[in-house]
Amino acid sequence: MKNILTTTFALVLLAASAQAQFGGWTGTVMNKGAKVAEASRPWTPAEEQMIGDRAAAKLIHVFGVYNNPDMNKYVQMVGSTVAQFGQRGDVTYHFAVLDTDIANAFAMPGGYVFVTRGALRNMKNESELAGVLAHEVAHVDGRHLEREIRDKKFTGIAVETGVEQGTSQVPYGSWANVDGMLTKALTNVFTQGYSPAKEAEADKQGTDIATKAGYQATGLRDFLQSLSDLSVNAATQRSTNMFNGHSHPSFSSRIAKLTQQAAGSTGGQTLEPRFKQNMNLVPTAEAAKNTQAAK
Repeated sequence: MKNILTTTFALVLLAASAQAQFGGWTGTVMNKGAKVAEASRPWTPAEEQMIGDRAAAKLIHVFGVYNNPDMNKYVQMVGSTVAQFGQRGDVTYHFAVLDTDIANAFAMPGGYVFVTRGALRNMKNESELAGVLAHEVAHVDGRHLEREIRDKKFTGIAVETGVEQGTSQVPYGSWANVDGMLTKALTNVFTQGYSPAKEAEADKQGTDIATKAGYQATGLRDFLQSLSDLSVNAATQRSTNMFNGHSHPSFSSRIAKLTQQAAGSTGGQTLEPRFKQNMNLVPTAEAAKNTQAAK
């Protein structure tokens, strides 16, 4: 059974999209070769930015940005530190904290990266935060959401619009329908996740990015280990479900690979005192409700 949090997220996301919908398919008829070419081509910088803007807005609509300017400034600082070691110089990154107890992080096209209040609450030092943010930077580097959307143009979207896949009637080239296309892709990513290959790629490259930025190579792994420990406790399991199998591969497989990757790495900073100094998570109504329910 899917976690109720991911199901609720999908429903809210669909409702938010309906208000911003540009319109239906244009009905443009394209031959099969033209459809494949359109679905395969990389997004232009303007298209990536447009989709990133809308994806970030949808995410903020669902969760809201945590009302703590100092915490958001700190996360922006750490994120900017690791982002400069990413592979893309054509992206301006923006980092923020989402106001939810769910332990997760998200990367949107155009350089929007979010970490949740619930994830921060389960971190012990700055290297763990850097590892998580670098993982999301790696998703942007790899254009993973873009690739998911392009894949859906070949498969799911064609079927969902009621047109037989592979015919000449599927209007793949309609950027006017970007909101509907984006909603389908985001709902799929947040309820089912990227492919294991994309997550493994982001784990590896994100750890490399954090290490190049001067952080300890075990940051992401240590954070995942903390969540793995929480996931076996009925009182705390609910907040980790999106990170464990629903939108990511299992903790155990990721931890094993990251442990192997970090084996040859030495040095690096954890910056635990600075992390604790900046970690000022004010309890919210949601947090208080969940704490009371767990008792």
